[in-house]
Amino acid sequence: MEIPAAFRNDVDALPPLLRVLLDAELSAGNSVVGVSHGFPAPPVGCCVLLAKPVTTRARASGDGLVFRQVGGSDYSASFTDAKGYFYLLEPPLPESGAYPDMDAIREAHNAPRANVVVPTGSSLVDAFRASMQIDYEKWHDGIGYELKLLESASPAEKATIAAALVPPGGWRDVEALAALGTETAHAALRKAIHSSNAEVRTAVIRYSPESATKDERTDLLVRALQSSELYGGLTSALDQVAEHHPPRVVNALVRGLFSRPGEIACHFAAMLWFVHGKSDEIFDWKQRPLFLEFNSTDGAERVAAFAKLCALLEIDPAATRAAAGEYNEE
Repeated sequence: MEIPAAFRNDVDALPPLLRVLLDAELSAGNSVVGVSHGFPAPPVGCCVLLAKPVTTRARASGDGLVFRQVGGSDYSASFTDAKGYFYLLEPPLPESGAYPDMDAIREAHNAPRANVVVPTGSSLVDAFRASMQIDYEKWHDGIGYELKLLESASPAEKATIAAALVPPGGWRDVEALAALGTETAHAALRKAIHSSNAEVRTAVIRYSPESATKDERTDLLVRALQSSELYGGLTSALDQVAEHHPPRVVNALVRGLFSRPGEIACHFAAMLWFVHGKSDEIFDWKQRPLFLEFNSTDGAERVAAFAKLCALLEIDPAATRAAAGEYNEE
């Protein structure tokens, strides 16, 4: 089956493993019915919507691909690779309705969670510990622990829960410690600023900004922009850059346009567009083609994309790169 012209650029961006699977499906009579750029894919990726379920391989994880059965009304299952930027989505089951509605998926993902009820016969501490068990869905959708339980926790229960969170091993632990608000929790958060875990460091300044000074916050954001990964603290750092972007942070973004992997450089370009006041949203979808020009391993292509970006931002590319280089010691 032919790929519709409107979808070819996005399909051509698929990583090799997914492209091989897609080609096999097309040869077997499947077809592409749409492409979207929202959940479950991040902005630099996309979701390719298939007309029929996959038949050319086992519908299970393996051989470098991750399979997830959803069974909902929006899409019934998905295939992605280890990075999780691009997805092949299977259509909903016949009884479930129409093809995937990505707006509905995002709305469901962002919907407020219901009040938590402690099961009969379970203690509050047991219920909270149960919420600390993270499965694939919670990991992928960014669902944290049941913080509402902490609102009715006694001092003794808070102390027990804090002991289970120290030292924090990820953003969920940090978020919970900040919600606890005890002296023990604050001390742990202050210490966690110097954690070797990038996700933990950036989570501290997100959920407990009072634990860091302004200079410490800047240092941590610069460090995250230099070395963190999208699902290892960088996404959280970028959210904070939107609010806190002194020159040192902006210069780190500029350096990253040339030093970080292409999928990350795309986000840095989008953030520079935002901090220069060109958009009210962190990722301006209208400029996505421009941002994607940075998703290249060719240095000359990135230089050309940077020149184009600077022209639109009305800044001098040579002077901007020179200023960014002044902070190499960081």
